Amino acid sequence: MAVVKLTLNDEYYQRLKEMADAENKSIQDYIRDKIFNLSTIFTPEEAIRRIQNGNFESSEGFTLPDVYGDDWTIERGPAGVFGKKFYNYVIKKPELGIRFKDMGKYGRRAVYTYSKKD
Repeated sequence: MAVVKLTLNDEYYQRLKEMADAENKSIQDYIRDKIFNLSTIFTPEEAIRRIQNGNFESSEGFTLPDVYGDDWTIERGPAGVFGKKFYNYVIKKPELGIRFKDMGKYGRRAVYTYSKKD
C-alpha cells in the first residue's frame, strides 16, 4: 500500500479536521472522498441505521462486523479508524440506546448492546 504525505500548517490542519468532523468522517476518509468522489457505507450514521433496523437487541451484544454482515469489506487499518469513530459517536449520544459493553473475547473488537427507546 502506498503512503502519501500531506504537510499542513496548524491552521489548515484544524480546518481540515473540522470539515471531516462535520461529516463524521476520519480525515483519511474525508480526503479520499473529496479526491476520488467516493462515499462509504462505513459511517456511524449508517451503522446506527442498520442497528436500529436490525435484530440487535441482545444482552450478548454485537460488533460492527455483525452489523454489516457480508458487507463488512473494510480493510484492517480503516476498520480501526471507523471503530474508534463509531465508539466516540455513540458515547456522545447515549439517547441512541447503544452502549459499549467490552472489548470481546480476544480484546480486539468492541462489543455493544442496544435497547430500543419507546
